[in-house]
Amino acid sequence: MLLYALRRLLYLVPVAFGVSLLVFALVHLAPGDPISAIVPPDAPKEVVDKLKEYYGFDKPLPVQYFRWLTVTLTGDLGTSIGTGRPVATEVASAFGNTIILAIAATLFAFSLAVILGTEVVPVV
Repeated sequence: MLLYALRRLLYLVPVAFGVSLLVFALVHLAPGDPISAIVPPDAPKEVVDKLKEYYGFDKPLPVQYFRWLTVTLTGDLGTSIGTGRPVATEVASAFGNTIILAIAATLFAFSLAVILGTEVVPVV
């Protein structure tokens, strides 16, 4: 059983790498430029170029991916564009509500499964 668990944990590495690559590709396949979400449409070209350089969007996609991957693996999720706060703080503030919702959904699903899965046998 321990060998099975270790093998499954070993499979986690390529699956997580593949998912991160797929998510990164989907973000870059979406129409529009991420910089356009930060700056107004009438921003000077110098400002846009400076932001592209700051965020690394002036580099090739493989370089962007490995930069993003290394920064993310260190725990730095960046800064929220909407609030200006660190994304890790935003996620942490929602984590408690997520746990409460997950526990409530599990209890509801378990209760419903027991009710619907129980067969009533008439006593003869």
